[in-house]
Amino acid sequence: MSAFEVQVAHSVDEVGQEAWDRLSAGRPFTSYRWYRFGEAVLDDGRPLYIVLWQRGAPVARATFWLDMQEALPIASALVRRPVETALRRWPLMVCRAPLPVAVSGLTLPEPPLRDAALAALVAAAQEQAGRHRVSFIAFDHLEREATGWPGWPASFAQAAFSEPRTRLDLRWPDFEAYLRDLSKGARKDYRRHRNRARDLGIAVTPHTAVNTPLDQAMRLIGNVGARHDDPPDPWTVRMLERAAMVEATWLTADIGGDLVGCGLLLGDSGAQFLALLGLDDGVDYVYFQLLYRAIQSAIEQGARLLFGGREAYAVKQRLGFTLMDSEYVLFTSRLPLFQRISHWLGARVGEAA
Repeated sequence: MSAFEVQVAHSVDEVGQEAWDRLSAGRPFTSYRWYRFGEAVLDDGRPLYIVLWQRGAPVARATFWLDMQEALPIASALVRRPVETALRRWPLMVCRAPLPVAVSGLTLPEPPLRDAALAALVAAAQEQAGRHRVSFIAFDHLEREATGWPGWPASFAQAAFSEPRTRLDLRWPDFEAYLRDLSKGARKDYRRHRNRARDLGIAVTPHTAVNTPLDQAMRLIGNVGARHDDPPDPWTVRMLERAAMVEATWLTADIGGDLVGCGLLLGDSGAQFLALLGLDDGVDYVYFQLLYRAIQSAIEQGARLLFGGREAYAVKQRLGFTLMDSEYVLFTSRLPLFQRISHWLGARVGEAA
């Protein structure tokens, strides 16, 4: 670590916008603006940023969050419950971008400096883990290639989740060009969905601000969470309230003025993703209309990339989405017992997810 100066910060303001965005270099959902939004939304979380400097310039970064409520992809309750109990006493220290965008919090220089920077960041993270009584250190949303870099210590275990997220590379000048590029079957589905939605009176409208009563939005968002057995995140309301801090489009679907669907399209550095999807369980075709409108809005706003979630991949694949290669996690613990648990989980998390 003697080749680097190590800075430990707990807000982006401590690092400074110029230095932060110099490292981000246009990578989506890693900008100073996005992290300020993340800190405002996750105001009960504890960010921990490790920045490496060399000759007065920032060269690498790892952004961690101390998390006591991580949703663990462990099927067995006999395993999941004691691990979750441990997290409440010894938090997880996870390296990722804030909010559910499936982006790594690890920023490294190109070789030959990359491996030394990675080793220095890991060493600094392990030191901070001791100070904060951390159970596990995890580097989330890594691509497969990154898991094999020489800078990782042998103590790290690896897992890959079985339901990768999706992405749509936006190469079309307008929505009509996008539709023409779909398969014949997908175009037929689009027309059918549009006609059925029109018959039901469904109208989807984009807004520049969240202008819906929050209790109505939360009811619909809760419906989607319940469908996937996924409880609402505690920061959902704050995400809606603070959406104006970043690029945001609020999509609403209504029938005769009654709200039947919603979604928050968030953007950063040329990429967007549809978050906080809400649906009325009693109305069909709303999901498709929100998804089509999200694609159209992203294209019209000049985005290069639209992130999708894990769900409904068969539908999204017909619409041009592909799987992301960023579903790998490396994790370890500073404590021998938790190290053994890390390797045991590494052998099982992927198949249990």
